[in-house]
Amino acid sequence: MSNIPKIGVSACLAGQKVRYNGDAAESRILSRKWSDHVELVPICPEVGIGMGVPRPKIRLVKNDGKLSLINPKNGDDFTGKMLEYSEIQSDLLASSGICGFVFKKDSASCGLDRVKVYRGDNPQAVREGRGLFAMVFTSLNPHIPVIEEGGLTEPKQAEHFLSRVHFFHEWQILGNTGWDAKKIIQFHNENKLFLLSRAPQIERFLERMIATRFDEGAHPENVALEYMTEAQQALNVLTKKGRIAHYGKGTGEILPSTN
Repeated sequence: MSNIPKIGVSACLAGQKVRYNGDAAESRILSRKWSDHVELVPICPEVGIGMGVPRPKIRLVKNDGKLSLINPKNGDDFTGKMLEYSEIQSDLLASSGICGFVFKKDSASCGLDRVKVYRGDNPQAVREGRGLFAMVFTSLNPHIPVIEEGGLTEPKQAEHFLSRVHFFHEWQILGNTGWDAKKIIQFHNENKLFLLSRAPQIERFLERMIATRFDEGAHPENVALEYMTEAQQALNVLTKKGRIAHYGKGTGEILPSTN
């Protein structure tokens, strides 16, 4: 297990010249400010499915409710290739131990939000989509924090993303040799103040979830994954700084069920 978190990143943001026009879109925050604190794992899905550099700019097209990845110049459809590649790479990235992903905005493959979607022959796009690779990755790995490059320029968003990455990294380290009830309870107790300060509504929910799932006989590995998924989904919303929520008397530590 690496001593520093690994973060997946759209390769162009890491300075690689893999964009459709042969350029990079280097994020100096990633390549220069964060490089000593995280290990970057660059990936370009479009190059990954065999598209060259430079290449035609592809777009998301929606017809009859079906979303496709199309080269508008000649109508070539890359949807199948991209979906297959995305499923394989998403699993490989997760198994390699990445603790987060930084996506390229506005990309038909990597954009997280408000990506242009075209309908039929209408030249006017609607910003309502998510890149196909980003869509598959986030669907398969809802427990891994993600952000678009634009969020890195906002200090509060960048700090919040990094805090989620380190939270995930600590979870990885503790569970590296396998999960049991004691480890899950330990992790939750050690991170209570973090959860209360970032997403106060989730702390008690997670506490109850742990107890309920073990009472139901759930496997610890499944409970640990459910725990991180619920925690990261709650942490996905950046809350305003304020007083830490009160959560009752005593230490609030979780005790294993005796039932």
